[in-house]
Amino acid sequence: MIDDPLPRDWRDLQIGVCRLFNEVGLTAAIEVQLTTPRGTVTVDVHAVDERSVDRINYIVECKNWEAPIPQSIVHGFTTVMYETGANIGFIISKRGLQAGARQYTRNTNMVGLTYEQLQARYLQGWWRTVFCVGFGAAADTLIQYVEPINSRRERLLRKLPTSAQGALHALQAKYGVFGMVAGMMSVGQHVPCFALNAPESVEEFKARLTTALGDEFRFESVYFRTLLDEMVGRVHAITMEFHDVFGANIFERP
Repeated sequence: MIDDPLPRDWRDLQIGVCRLFNEVGLTAAIEVQLTTPRGTVTVDVHAVDERSVDRINYIVECKNWEAPIPQSIVHGFTTVMYETGANIGFIISKRGLQAGARQYTRNTNMVGLTYEQLQARYLQGWWRTVFCVGFGAAADTLIQYVEPINSRRERLLRKLPTSAQGALHALQAKYGVFGMVAGMMSVGQHVPCFALNAPESVEEFKARLTTALGDEFRFESVYFRTLLDEMVGRVHAITMEFHDVFGANIFERP
């Protein structure tokens, strides 16, 4: 999962849904007033796909209830969708919809999902636009330190004493594969056809990292968002080791 699928309250659910929509490329906001034939109505989350020809509109009802959502809520949401002209409507809840409510939404443009199901629905897009891009950006300098050919690095390396050159080569041997992983994950933002697909789960991805890189790269996070933060922190710490060899960030732009 990207985030905790069981938010503390309705506001956290609302904020999480809105953030997810923005991160996958929609333009979203919470508690938006929309005009209807009978006045105005406030929706929990409103989003627009500005990239689509017809500017597809989404409205979202967030219900952090302990019980499944009844059909009466779906009926009311139908009216809101019709009167606001929304193209797609989501009812996002903790426990999903009751059986009658699920039946009612069949063959409609309404979708009832748990927050966990919503995250799974958009994981692929989020993985590529947030995780891979964020990790790749954080690792850009590290990649330059470990890539096979880098003229600036080699030119400055020749000016260092033999001991410092040995220290750099030791770091490259230690972290070279990690840098290659970072490079593979970031390539999709430059060449979309080579973008990596999202892993099946956080645990599966962490296991793959440990298998490929060793126990030093065993991460603790249980959600992708916090795992990204953890991996970025690790990248920054490793990159500082390379800076220390040269006494500065040799790739820092003026």
